[in-house]
Amino acid sequence: LTGAGAVGSTVALALTALAAIGAIPATPWWLLLIVFAAGMAAAIVVADVRATVERRRRAMRRATNDFVQLLAVGLTTDQSVEEAVRFALGAGRGVELERLRDELDRAPLRGVSLWEAIDEIGDRYDQRELCELATSIERQGTQGVSIVDTVTSLATAMRERALDDLERDADRANANLVGPTIAFVCTTIVFLAFPLAIRISDAFGS
Repeated sequence: LTGAGAVGSTVALALTALAAIGAIPATPWWLLLIVFAAGMAAAIVVADVRATVERRRRAMRRATNDFVQLLAVGLTTDQSVEEAVRFALGAGRGVELERLRDELDRAPLRGVSLWEAIDEIGDRYDQRELCELATSIERQGTQGVSIVDTVTSLATAMRERALDDLERDADRANANLVGPTIAFVCTTIVFLAFPLAIRISDAFGS
């Protein structure tokens, strides 16, 4: 709304100024132009917001994957769950892992258990794997069940899913290059063949 209002007001003021100095005549088409410009501005802003949201969601997904992978490594060294979590958060890097670290560090101050804090983060950022991890940690804390195999299986599944995402991104990038590549090849062929065609035409014409 802000983008649409700003662009619409700017276009309206510009048209009014041009009409005031006699550069353009006043016409009802101005309204359509203002509405069109405002709509285009709104569409651009919405597209930018959606791209930002998707980019941050993917970054959070990568951070979740890194966290679970490092946690699985920590659990294989006979560390406790709390120690493995601290190891995973300390070994990882990135803004999203910093966010995870801050929220989990504040959990004891709020009287929230580790598994509840992880489950809250999973719900907030729509990371189903963190919710599954929280359920496993809760089971380990209440029933004493080892979660090494569970976390290892979860890490393996997430790693395979991340590889699939990378392959899809690579295929999408290659598909996006098909059009420009064909246009470049066709332009090159026309550029090289046009002088030859002119010479052949002149030769046969003479």
